[in-house]
Amino acid sequence: MARKTTLYIDIDDTIIAQIVPGAGFDLRPCVMTQLTVLGKMYDCCWLTSWPYTEPKRPKSREDRMSIVTMMRCLYGTRINETFRCAEWDRDHDQGKAEFVLREGAPKDWYWIEDPLFKEERMALDTAGQLGRYISVEPQGPWGFLDAVNELFRRSGKSANDIKRVGGRPEWFDRFAIAAE
Repeated sequence: MARKTTLYIDIDDTIIAQIVPGAGFDLRPCVMTQLTVLGKMYDCCWLTSWPYTEPKRPKSREDRMSIVTMMRCLYGTRINETFRCAEWDRDHDQGKAEFVLREGAPKDWYWIEDPLFKEERMALDTAGQLGRYISVEPQGPWGFLDAVNELFRRSGKSANDIKRVGGRPEWFDRFAIAAE
């Protein structure tokens, strides 16, 4: 069986964003459904500063929030079962780019992330991999959806591929989502 393309996904300003100017941070529309489908189509890996699980002895309230807890609270337990989490060096000069470019990393990958830091962009460009990065507009409702549709375009996925994993193409159509 052929290995699935690896998909790295950030959290802050990617799936959670300031949707309306001046408002707090919210999940983007339909994101839990979209993540569920992505988990069936790609080998998904969280590439984020969020901890995967809670520390044994939290130092603050913020220490108690983890990817596992957030997904469980959002009825995303299946996402916890299908996504893995990157263990990347937060102090590396190239940031997250070091992780996706590391020796032994998957060769077939895409990375959905809000705008990169200069060092990350330069590292990807130097490695000839900038085309594997898909930028997410960090504000507004449609940044993640637009990035996912760009991912589908770049990786050759169609409406039939979405249907093949039990999804519905309208879950990836902003007009269909907004009409509901």
